[in-house]
Amino acid sequence: MARAVTLGPQPISTSVLPDRYRSIFKFPAFNDMQSICFSTLYQNDINAVISSPTGSGKTVLFELAMLRTLVSEALSNFKIIYIAPTKSLCYERYQDWCARLAVLGMKCGFLTGDTSAEEVATVKQADVIITTPEKWDSTTRRWTDYDRLMTLVKLVLIDEVHILKDLRGATLEVVVSRMKYIAPHARFIALSATIPNAEDIAEWLGQNWNSRSMPAQLYTFGEEFRPVQLDIHVYGYPIRTANTFQLDKHYDSKLPDILDSHFAQKPIIIFCPTRKSTVSTAKILAKTWMKSREAILACRMDPGRHFQDYELDELSKSGVAYHHAGLSLQDRVMVEKMFLGRKILIICCTSTLSINLPAHLVVIRGTSAWIDGQVQEYTEFDMHQMMGRAGRPQFDTSGVAVIMTTRDKQSKYEQILCGQEVVESCLHNHLVEHLNAEVCLKTINDIESAKGWLRSTFLYVRMKKNPSQYNIGITGPSKTIEDSLDQLCTETIARLQISKIVETSDRNELASTIYGRSMALFYIQFQTMLNFMNTGAGMSISDILAVLGQSSEFKNFRFKQGEKKFYKNINAAVGIRYPLKAVDIKDFEAKVSLIIQFTLGRMEFPVYDGSGKHVTQFHADKAIVWQHVQRLIRCIIDCKIQSIDGVSVRNALELARSLQAEIWDNSANVLLQIDGVGPTTLRKFLNRNIQTFADLASMDILGIESLLSLNKGRGMKYLQDVEKIPRFAVTLKTLGETRDTSSVKIAVQVAVKMLNKTVVKMYNRKLLTVGFLVELSNGELVEFRRAL
Repeated sequence: MARAVTLGPQPISTSVLPDRYRSIFKFPAFNDMQSICFSTLYQNDINAVISSPTGSGKTVLFELAMLRTLVSEALSNFKIIYIAPTKSLCYERYQDWCARLAVLGMKCGFLTGDTSAEEVATVKQADVIITTPEKWDSTTRRWTDYDRLMTLVKLVLIDEVHILKDLRGATLEVVVSRMKYIAPHARFIALSATIPNAEDIAEWLGQNWNSRSMPAQLYTFGEEFRPVQLDIHVYGYPIRTANTFQLDKHYDSKLPDILDSHFAQKPIIIFCPTRKSTVSTAKILAKTWMKSREAILACRMDPGRHFQDYELDELSKSGVAYHHAGLSLQDRVMVEKMFLGRKILIICCTSTLSINLPAHLVVIRGTSAWIDGQVQEYTEFDMHQMMGRAGRPQFDTSGVAVIMTTRDKQSKYEQILCGQEVVESCLHNHLVEHLNAEVCLKTINDIESAKGWLRSTFLYVRMKKNPSQYNIGITGPSKTIEDSLDQLCTETIARLQISKIVETSDRNELASTIYGRSMALFYIQFQTMLNFMNTGAGMSISDILAVLGQSSEFKNFRFKQGEKKFYKNINAAVGIRYPLKAVDIKDFEAKVSLIIQFTLGRMEFPVYDGSGKHVTQFHADKAIVWQHVQRLIRCIIDCKIQSIDGVSVRNALELARSLQAEIWDNSANVLLQIDGVGPTTLRKFLNRNIQTFADLASMDILGIESLLSLNKGRGMKYLQDVEKIPRFAVTLKTLGETRDTSSVKIAVQVAVKMLNKTVVKMYNRKLLTVGFLVELSNGELVEFRRAL
């Protein structure tokens, strides 16, 4: 079923489609690559894998498959799932398809890691669900809650499937394998950049639900199918230092020669590893390389100020700008607008740059960047996304991409960019977490079904062909791949059993314990789960903060140069409730704890010579902490409920409330959650002994206006805002008690009443829940319930 395709067929006109379908395409004919795939995608229902160069028009292939589904399922409800590696790519598809598919009556829903309960409800009404592997993994781990939804899935679209070999590839692999189980009749279409072993992906997906042993239809297209030819150059420099400052300095010194070699008086994008380096590189180019090209820019720049950022405004007059997430949205949009209008020639940027912003020359200045709290190599997906901005169709007739790296990595990137690096699985690195999730879902119910599940993965396909890659230890003439696979599966299940995350019944059936279910539901790493399960009883909030900081999810956190002084100043500030010993401020545990406490205390950053440069990094690190900490604290609560540890549950619940609101529970600052209440307004309220939402709700409009010196009518907003915040009263009534020689039983009735004038069902875009906790004086948990 594999086809290595060459040029030659007659392009197919879009007029072959019904008028209604043709309207979503803004061109008269499909290109050569799209025409070759047309019959398979639009006139058949088999699975397909297409490997094609970046910029060759692969998105149209997804759309043809969607039209086929629309034809086949015309009289029934259906769902189409689109999975892409990043939220930015998902959002680009969402915006595009919302506009173009509306004429077909198709609705799109955007489901990402930060989607609210309100958006989940909207997504359920969507025909096309656009999501990342991680979010779809999280959703399908609760697929029994969405049983009806899953039965409606008829088409799964997998974009950039070659990310299977990257760090996040295990999640994509598991999600696709799971969808083959819970939506067995769904069709799978996978698109990839040029790779040498696309046939392995075709073998993994199978031809269709009825012929899994046959491979999917495979097309592999060469560079000749790229509509705009892209010249790629990889320059390796003999640099032996790991010091990022020295690397930056060396790359900057080589940039002018590279620009001289490839400059065509057309726009240039230079990708830099950090926000700081975008600024420094832009300054260097403005002072040196651009000086000799003033004539080119003489008629480009408009007089006057264009940017809020002073340095950016000054640099832009030289035709150079920088672009990163630390700039205001207004400045970022203006940079992009002026670049498209050729008023700026060079942008030095990080990966936050708009995906659709085109250039003639793209330079990737170093192949490592500061990602998720540490220096990491760019993934192949990252590289293709950055290079994909060079020579975009409709903007240019050719493009150039330059990769600057160290000499020892030059051949690696030449292989990647020529499509010669084999895609391997990385599922084995996270097998214990994913096997637990499948046991929890009951897709695995015993050792044999676990082995069967493992044989349905891409890992199995690659283990058969390249066993040495996976270190599975085949020794002796009689040991086969199958033996090693069985051993891997058995040993992994045994780890879960020993850890009491999975248990075995008398009939040798596997089932998740409460710990296993919590680990799967909240997406917790195995070692983190073991830490949570083994913590002592009666944990204080300080203890819980320490345990959170020790989570494997934060193991890549590091103190950057000069940051320890910054965090020691934070630690010494009055707002830190649980200060650390100075000697302990050296690892990721301390950094996580101080980021959380600083945020919840609504503190001000320390001010000293050079402190300002750490503020931007603090915000980036805080975003990473908040990605994980809500899930982690909820898992701790579940663990402590299971161990009937009332003290730990109570303190964890209080910390969870604080994390949700980003302010300490029961602190004097709670009114800061109301829009428009800043430090000055808060001080006025506190001086009048207005400390809580209930206190504020009890005031009248005239009292608020008098206290805050507001014009008549302006006080109403504060009452309206406080009314949106849920307030409850709890009453408890004893119904009776019975005693015997060993115990006392008490029957109680608990009533929870909402004090708001109108019922508040959601807050901060999340559904409200009420927790009910009963604890004995010795700290033992008697009862815990959650209710909506």
